[in-house]
Amino acid sequence: MRCMIDTNIILDVFLDQEPFCTASKAVLHLCETHKIVGLISASSITDLFYIVRKRLQSVDKAYAALEQVMNIVGILPVTPEDVQTALLRHARDFEDCLLATCAAANHCDVIVTRNQADFVSFGVPLLSPEEIVGSSSNRNLIH
Repeated sequence: MRCMIDTNIILDVFLDQEPFCTASKAVLHLCETHKIVGLISASSITDLFYIVRKRLQSVDKAYAALEQVMNIVGILPVTPEDVQTALLRHARDFEDCLLATCAAANHCDVIVTRNQADFVSFGVPLLSPEEIVGSSSNRNLIH
């Protein structure tokens, strides 16, 4: 199962954001153990670096976080067409719109997010971290 992982899931783990980090860690564990194919967009990398650097006040910790991410999930390209499609949608949250557009263009099976309201209208099924973790324990999601 190809899963686009919302940037917030990764931030939950690296910033130890309660009460979300336990379920988010479980999602990344599924990616790391190849139970699901975890993917993020190339644009998420810059968002992750910026937010982790700002919150932890450390460039070194931000780089270390990105290195960990790249060992766990794959990076999908963001094309000019993806950007144009996202711009034309005039969504309330452009970053989420671009992530969803990238997920659709790269044939992701689901978007894993705890913020489903921002992704409802993009045509890619949504699962919360708890749902994907529960699904993987109840059936085989291995790609």
